[in-house]
Amino acid sequence: MLPVLLLTVVIDLIGFGLILPLLPFYATSFGASPFAIAMLAAVFSIAQFLSATPLGGLSDRIGRRPVFLGCMALSVIGYTWLANADSLLAIFLARTIAGIGSGKIGVARAIIADSTPPEQRARGMGLIGGAFGIGMILGPLIGGLLVGPDPQQPNYTLPALAAAGTSGLALLLAIFVIRETRPDAPHTLAGLQLWRNPFAALPQLGRTVLALIAINCAINFVFSQIEVLFPLFSAARLDWHAYEVGLAFTFIGSIVVTMQGVLIGPLTRLFGERRLLTLGMINLAIGTAMAHLIVSTPMMGLSILLTATGVAMIGPTISSLVSRSAPATQQGIALGTMESLAALGRTFGPLWGGWLFGSAGINAPYWIGGAVLAITLALGWRSIHAELPAARE
Repeated sequence: MLPVLLLTVVIDLIGFGLILPLLPFYATSFGASPFAIAMLAAVFSIAQFLSATPLGGLSDRIGRRPVFLGCMALSVIGYTWLANADSLLAIFLARTIAGIGSGKIGVARAIIADSTPPEQRARGMGLIGGAFGIGMILGPLIGGLLVGPDPQQPNYTLPALAAAGTSGLALLLAIFVIRETRPDAPHTLAGLQLWRNPFAALPQLGRTVLALIAINCAINFVFSQIEVLFPLFSAARLDWHAYEVGLAFTFIGSIVVTMQGVLIGPLTRLFGERRLLTLGMINLAIGTAMAHLIVSTPMMGLSILLTATGVAMIGPTISSLVSRSAPATQQGIALGTMESLAALGRTFGPLWGGWLFGSAGINAPYWIGGAVLAITLALGWRSIHAELPAARE
């Protein structure tokens, strides 16, 4: 079933990739400022933050399949709403719905955790990252073609409709193919709080899991600034528009899918998850902090290469370490909490970065982001390199 699950995620993430590089330009067409664009990213992440943990817990209770399908349906609704937006407020509402629907990624990770032995967990999590990469290859490329190369007459409705269509296709595939991986779930809502405090699950998790979740939150805080501000940064630095930004995201996706879909398994066996996580954080810090050196397309390419390889190494390794450090009965809640706290980082990251971008200069978010990553690595070194409990290896 896992190949079909990954195909479903790939098809859905093509829709995500269609929208991501175009959204800042789409919002600008409604008069959005850089800070408003950052807020647009923040509402998506706030929705993730509030929903990922309860959705993970819900999948532990009633099973993975119904929660996964429900999230897929929300993505279709969000993209359809976006295609029909007639105001900036409508765009915000559409992204809120899509943010709740993005909880499917945490559930998909839980399905993989249910279905893979511990020694293959990093490779399994890497395949989810590979699915992201494929979505980021095809989505921005298709989106750039649909929006058109003329920055004076862009078509933003057609990419949004295409995103809704791809997510709808993924939903149909999931309905017919995805089966339940938690047959031992209680299948009851008794005692479950669907909208509880996302921090409520933290006392249930061990110290190592909490530390890894905190590190992941910091990483997402920094990377979300790069992701959201990249279209504005590239426009200011190299005079790029939606078409060029779409091609750049395709390049990013190519790197991610190669790393996570092909190389993560051999690299994990060769170096181990902890070393790969460390190296990924170093690459991401360097790629982020070198923003002031970008004065040409080749320098932009080098920064993208370092950043994308860093993210590609971080995602599956830290997900695997969290999964292997949590009990089998808490996979959904642990990985859902990781997604929720990552969303918290992605909420404040764009807000902080958008404010710095407008008030302190376009380089400031990247300089400070690199410093945050370096400090996080230093403070989290012991937790990253701590031995896992033998029973969970």
